Amino acid sequence: MLRSAGHEVSGLDLGLYEGCDLGPGPEDIGARAPRDIRDAEARDIAGYDAVICLAALSNDPLGNLNANLTYDINHGASVRLAAPSFPRIDAT
Repeated sequence: MLRSAGHEVSGLDLGLYEGCDLGPGPEDIGARAPRDIRDAEARDIAGYDAVICLAALSNDPLGNLNANLTYDINHGASVRLAAPSFPRIDAT
C-alpha cells in the first residue's frame, strides 16, 4: 500500500518468524540484516521522513511468560528509538 502510493519502504526486523507463514508477504522489503528493535539506534532511522513501528511481542502467552521482556520490547525499545526523533519544545 505504501509503495503503491509512491513511498520508499524498508524494514527492521529480527526475523524470528521468517519461514513460519503460509506464503510470501504481500510486499517484498528486500534483503536486510536481522536487527532487534532493542539494539536499534537513532542512526538506523536517520534520513527517514516517517517511521511506522510495529515491533511487539503480540500474544498473551508471551507476555505472561516474561512480562519485563514484553514491556522492554513493546514499549521501552520503541520509545528509545522514537525519542530522538521528536523535536524538543521549550515550554517556557
